[in-house]
Amino acid sequence: MNSNSPLTPQALLEQILQIEQMEHGSVCVSGQGPNGPYYNLNSWEDGHNQCRYVSQEKVPAVQQAIDGYQKYRQLTERYAQQVIQKTRAELQIGVKKKPRPQPKSRPKSSSPKTRKSAS
Repeated sequence: MNSNSPLTPQALLEQILQIEQMEHGSVCVSGQGPNGPYYNLNSWEDGHNQCRYVSQEKVPAVQQAIDGYQKYRQLTERYAQQVIQKTRAELQIGVKKKPRPQPKSRPKSSSPKTRKSAS
């Protein structure tokens, strides 16, 4: 299904419920060993960067969990926008444009302006 096609809030929730694994952060190569690269999962938690070792064979599953979290965030954002639009329509909350103030014309003075000294 196209991720940009309009879905009902219920359909978005159903897609969210199908996400079985989530992880946030990114997988990075942290070094090179005799059997290949070493990997870390880097994520920001409680105001600190957290690094977790990820074995080579688990990298695809961890990346899939990261993709699951990204999909969750996209779907919840779309869900929230739809509910906000529905709420605004129900409550008849619209954007009120402020009228532009008309510039006031100043009377022209016959004497030239002089600056006051700062002393």
